[in-house]
Amino acid sequence: MKIARTLFTLVMILLTASVFAYALDASPLPIALGLTAFSMLVPRQQNVLNFSVLFDLAKPIGETAGSGGGIKSEIILIHETDVDWTLFPPRGTGTDVSTIIGDIAMKTGKFMHRFYMTQGTIKPSEKVLKGSNQDCGGFEISLEGFYPGIEKAVQNWKAQFGISFKGLIIIQNCASAKRYLIGEQCNLAHIDNIDTTWGEEVDKEKGSKFTFKCKQSTPMAIYEGAIAFDPTSESW
Repeated sequence: MKIARTLFTLVMILLTASVFAYALDASPLPIALGLTAFSMLVPRQQNVLNFSVLFDLAKPIGETAGSGGGIKSEIILIHETDVDWTLFPPRGTGTDVSTIIGDIAMKTGKFMHRFYMTQGTIKPSEKVLKGSNQDCGGFEISLEGFYPGIEKAVQNWKAQFGISFKGLIIIQNCASAKRYLIGEQCNLAHIDNIDTTWGEEVDKEKGSKFTFKCKQSTPMAIYEGAIAFDPTSESW
């Protein structure tokens, strides 16, 4: 059984290395060696590979990649495994139970990540979630937006996180200078759907519509803490 798991792990390493090598136009050998070392050093749950590390998804190069314009509202994703939940800031004080003043603490070497969506397609929504009786219920929050183009970066992101992503989402709206937080410590946001269209004409959209969803006990919070961005990333 251990031999079979080991062989399966090696196959997954080779496949993952091939994907990264294709995306980066590099040799798969050093990538495979790095993934092997990573898998040996980083603890993981049994039968679960933890090679995926959430990364920035910046606006693709080219003004007409999906016929999208410059963004005015930023979406920021926070992976659940990157947050130091022991230091998660409380929500509200006194009569204000909608504001989070403190910073969301990240684990050492982990950051929040920008997720580009074409301006004019970003559609957050919030509605009351009725329970099966009067003593239960909450709020259902969804976030929909369009990512232009079907390039290597977005395909790679979908392959790694299109099904597995769970975490928090910050909507940064420049018009009102407010940041809204979707997700709670025990109720995380996830990807509900990805719908990719090919754009049969030049005036038809080519890219992917992402829909995030979260069922939580309270409405979206107003987040006034800091954004822990990666200083080495070119998308910030």
